[in-house]
Amino acid sequence: MTRKATVPMSTPSMQRVVCRSFDAGANGVVVESAPIPAPGPGEVLVRTTAANVSFVDRLIVRGGYQVRPPLPFTPGAVGAGEVVEAGDGVTHLAPGTSVVVLLSGYGTWATHVVAPAWAVVPIPPNVPDELAVAAIEAYGTASYALEERGGLRAGERLLILGASGAVGAAAVEIAVHLDAEVIAVTSDPATWDHHAVRPHAVVDRRSEPLRPTMKARYPGGVDVVLDPVGGDLAEAALRSLGPLGRYLVVGFASGAIPALPTNQILLRNRTVVGVEWATWITANSQHLARTLEVVLNRLGRGVLHPPKPTLVALDELPAVLREPPPGAGLIRTVVVPSLC
Repeated sequence: MTRKATVPMSTPSMQRVVCRSFDAGANGVVVESAPIPAPGPGEVLVRTTAANVSFVDRLIVRGGYQVRPPLPFTPGAVGAGEVVEAGDGVTHLAPGTSVVVLLSGYGTWATHVVAPAWAVVPIPPNVPDELAVAAIEAYGTASYALEERGGLRAGERLLILGASGAVGAAAVEIAVHLDAEVIAVTSDPATWDHHAVRPHAVVDRRSEPLRPTMKARYPGGVDVVLDPVGGDLAEAALRSLGPLGRYLVVGFASGAIPALPTNQILLRNRTVVGVEWATWITANSQHLARTLEVVLNRLGRGVLHPPKPTLVALDELPAVLREPPPGAGLIRTVVVPSLC
C-alpha cells in the first residue's frame, strides 16, 4: 500500500513595515512578510485597518528622536482595526469589535498587531477608523497637557505656540471646548479662517513680535502657555505669563531646546510643567483607556474636527518616509493596509 505524503499546512502570514537601519533614504525601511502572531493571556489580536504616521514616527525611523528602539523593529504607535482573537482572560473585547490600539512601544504599521487588552478601546460607530488614528496622538497629548498637567479652567486665558501644528491646533479646539480664552500664535493664520472651531485671537508670528504684542494686548498676562515648539519664542511666551502662570513644555518642533531664564519663573511665582504623554501612559497604563475614551467620545459628538488624512498603502510607506515630512503640521498621513 502506498502511503500518501503529508502536506504541511502553511502558516498564515501578515505584512509589516520593518525598520532595519536609521537611514530612511537608503532603504532602511522595508515591507516584509511574517507569521501572524497569536495573542497571549490578557492580549488581543487585531487586524489593522488604519495606522497613524506622526511627526514623531518620522523622527524615530530616521534615528532623530530622543529614544532609539533596538533594530530591527516595526514602527507605529497608534492603529485601528477589528479584533480577530482574544487571549485568555479577555472578556470585554469580542472578535469583530472595532477598536483603537495605542502601544507604548511600536508595531502598528502592519496588517495585524497583538496588543495588551488595556491598550485597546472600542471606537464609536460614527467615527471612521482612519479619522480615529489620525486624531489620537495630537488630541490625546493636548488633552493630557491642558486637563491633566495644566489644570486649565473655564475663563482662564491660554496662549498656544505653534497653533497651526498638530498638537497646537488640537489644543485650540480642546481649550475652546473647555471655555478658556484662547490666543493662537502661528505663522499660518489662514489655518483658522474657515475652521469649525476658532481661537479668540490670532497672533501672526511673522509680522507681530510676540512679547510687544502680548504686552500691548494683554498687560495682565495669560494664565497658561502651551508650548510644543520651543525655540526663539519660548522666553517671550514665558514673560507673557501673569502671576502664578503655568508654562506647559510639550515638545521642541522647532528643533531648538530653549534655555528659560529662571529669574522670570521666580519673580512672579510662575510654574514650568513638563508634559510627556507617552511616558505617562507607559507608567500609568490604568489611565490609558480613560484618556482614549475622552478623545474618541469627543470625536463621536463632533466636538473635535481633525483634518481629513492622506491615505497611503503599506507598501508605499517606505517611499513616503524617504520624502521630507509635510510642511504643514495639520497634514495627517495614515497607512491603510487594505490599499495594498
